[in-house]
Amino acid sequence: MLFLFFVPLQPKFTQIMRQTILWGLLILTCSLSAQNDAFEAFRKQQAEKFKQTKDNQQAQYDAFRKRANEQYARFMREPWTAFDEQQEDTVRQEPAMPPVIMDEAQTLTSEPTAAIAVSSEVEVLPAPVASPEPIAPVKPQNNPAKMVSISYFGTIITIGFPADENLHLPAVDENAIADAWIELSDSRYDITVSTALRARKVNTLCDWSYMKMLEAITQKRYGKTNEAVLVQAFLMTQSGYRIRLGMGNDKLYMLVASLYDIFDFRYFLLDDTKYYNVSDERTSRMFISQAKFDKEQSISLQIKELPLLNSEPTAKRTLTSEKGLSSVVSLNQNMIDFFHAYPQACYNGNQSTRWVAYANTPLEEEVRSMLYPPLQRAIHGMSEREAAGLLLNWVQTAFEYELDDKVWGSDRAFFAQETLFYPFCDCEDRSILFSRLVRDLIGLEVVFIYYPGHLATAVAFNEDGAGDYVNYKGKKYIICDPTYIHANIGRTMPGMENRQASIIALQ
Repeated sequence: MLFLFFVPLQPKFTQIMRQTILWGLLILTCSLSAQNDAFEAFRKQQAEKFKQTKDNQQAQYDAFRKRANEQYARFMREPWTAFDEQQEDTVRQEPAMPPVIMDEAQTLTSEPTAAIAVSSEVEVLPAPVASPEPIAPVKPQNNPAKMVSISYFGTIITIGFPADENLHLPAVDENAIADAWIELSDSRYDITVSTALRARKVNTLCDWSYMKMLEAITQKRYGKTNEAVLVQAFLMTQSGYRIRLGMGNDKLYMLVASLYDIFDFRYFLLDDTKYYNVSDERTSRMFISQAKFDKEQSISLQIKELPLLNSEPTAKRTLTSEKGLSSVVSLNQNMIDFFHAYPQACYNGNQSTRWVAYANTPLEEEVRSMLYPPLQRAIHGMSEREAAGLLLNWVQTAFEYELDDKVWGSDRAFFAQETLFYPFCDCEDRSILFSRLVRDLIGLEVVFIYYPGHLATAVAFNEDGAGDYVNYKGKKYIICDPTYIHANIGRTMPGMENRQASIIALQ
């Protein structure tokens, strides 16, 4: 038989065990504390190294930008060359085609199948490009700053300026302008450059809107003066844009290079590049500096992203087609005002390309979230042609047609969002809106078909079907005309001269 005896521990032994445990814990704590101290010292050492590396890199950036501006100023001191002003490009006025209504008997007949032999394919425009990179990253110094704010289409934008600045241009001549440029290159103005670049990024300002914002903020700071023009030009160059400075009649001008031909602005031709006078002041002759920066970039008139503007909702508008497809939409009045002030432009002198920037511009997310769900529900489960046909009829019959010259006095194209706002629209506006709907809701490629005096669309369906079509880059695009009222997909509006038609590619 096995007997187990439990002998109670003696008090002295218990005390020794407790002391041993306490010493062990103390040693462990000291060891962990030493490890933590070593880790914290290592972390601080690495953080200091990173900061030092970053500071060294920023110092290199600052030195590079300083050298670039000093070189720019040296070129500005050389005699400026005289150039004569060129007449502005204007939108060519063409006889507009009124809408045609297809009778009911025609809509019941099957669509024809015929290839349209277009006269030529319009050159493809460059895709919308990102804003240029600044000369070098800018980190503002901890200097006192004066913050200046403006309301840009309902959105408050604030830019910092040196609190102690006293910028003054005593004369409009080469040396005075170069001296002022050197002053602007001082690190005190880093706050101005950095806050301007931040505003461009935060508000997703496209090239044109960034330029106009800088114009407004510098005029708020300096008034409508030569100093305001100089600071705007300085900020544009530091942001990576291609500009030139001109002078005439004791005034300073900023001239901006553009990838597109901007209508209704006069320009000066330098090295086969158009530099536009975007100010309200005009002079027939200018003395222009040809100082430039490396990697400077011309502005693009295509809008890759819409600016983020505060919302000012308009009254709701219900748009219902004759087939009962209906959607309600409210627009942002600030965005409508922005679109109204946006200039028209074409590419490489081809005026028929002027609608591409409108068609490639997206709708605001708030507009999409209100407009699209009813349309998406209506076309759910349909084939591509059925869905496109329903949307085509909606654009044909939910909007009232009127010619631009009667409403605006001249040709006036709409962004898709504007067509949803204004009470009247014409063929180009309908085509722009329809192309946006098909690309967003069905995911199909669209091109414009341009006839003299008329604009229609053509859609590349993945499924084959009857109808008039054009061939473009190996694909068949079926005619869809938003102004040929009640016409099905594949119908060409009567009176259109197909031999004179051309294709305009969209992104």
